[in-house]
Amino acid sequence: MRAKLVNLMQSYYHYHTKKWTLWTHFIGIPLVTFSMFIFFGWIKVSVPNLFSLNFAWIGVIIFAIYYLYLDLLIGACASILLIVLCAIANLFTTQGLTGLSIKLFLIFFILGWVFQLIGHTIEGKKPALLDNFFESVFIAPFFISAEMLFMFGIKKDIEQAMHDDIST
Repeated sequence: MRAKLVNLMQSYYHYHTKKWTLWTHFIGIPLVTFSMFIFFGWIKVSVPNLFSLNFAWIGVIIFAIYYLYLDLLIGACASILLIVLCAIANLFTTQGLTGLSIKLFLIFFILGWVFQLIGHTIEGKKPALLDNFFESVFIAPFFISAEMLFMFGIKKDIEQAMHDDIST
């Protein structure tokens, strides 16, 4: 098991120890991620007659590579989540910046953060991103994917190592 994976999971878990916090994040993280895919879907890179790609898909590729590096199964689950969210977001960004896409971005972004802040109020701890923004933003979808697998009894070795590191 990679020390980097356990270290990241342990660090993020420190801020999310209560079940209600996890449940609010199961809703909030996908909502914020979806909203960010809308936002980055407005920005496109294209080479005429060759390809056109928006920044949301570039982000999915970067995240997926990183997640698969950390752990193949958890990374695959998290990557599937990102692909689905990005594909749905693309339905609203193919026409560019529209009134509907702006409204959806704002609604999902705000709702996502409301859910997460409710979770941190329950937790009684500040969000992890206040201590390490970059790492927290990158690891959040991976973490909720791992937690979902843990609930089904999968990857218990990582869950145990994550908790063991907390208690030592």
